[in-house]
Amino acid sequence: MKVIICGAGQVGWQIARHLSGEKNDVTVVDNNPELVRRATDTLDVQGISGFASYPDVLERAGAKDADMIIAATHSDEVNMVTCQIARLLSQSYLTAIYSDLYRRDHLPIDVVISPEREVAEAALQRLAAPSAFDTESFMDGKAQLLGISISEDCPVINTPLRQLTDLF
Repeated sequence: MKVIICGAGQVGWQIARHLSGEKNDVTVVDNNPELVRRATDTLDVQGISGFASYPDVLERAGAKDADMIIAATHSDEVNMVTCQIARLLSQSYLTAIYSDLYRRDHLPIDVVISPEREVAEAALQRLAAPSAFDTESFMDGKAQLLGISISEDCPVINTPLRQLTDLF
């Protein structure tokens, strides 16, 4: 699979490491030549120095033939523009007549991840169950699975679930 990763910082580098380790054809794009050099020197990837949101840079990286483009720069705005430009390049319609190019329903973003929101949600889950080492929510938060450590002499060990309400 041909993958272009825009952004060679910590997140982009880790994605590139993982995907190149799976023998994918990976190209890393970053405007910092040092980060591109670090990626190409330590990973089995190609590197392009330049701004990922520039059509000519994405074209040099092979956006027309890419199976996947991952925008992982430090800027959400650059990531969104990069996705839009990549989509247009891959569909060969980069012309000025598309004035509504950046309408929300036209942005080709499949998944948006907010690191701030993810950290906040993880902190809230941790506060809600401080003894748990892990929590997972299901059914839109109606059910939770908690990972807890218990000692060997805990009375719930080997007790059927149906008996727990009687015991406790």
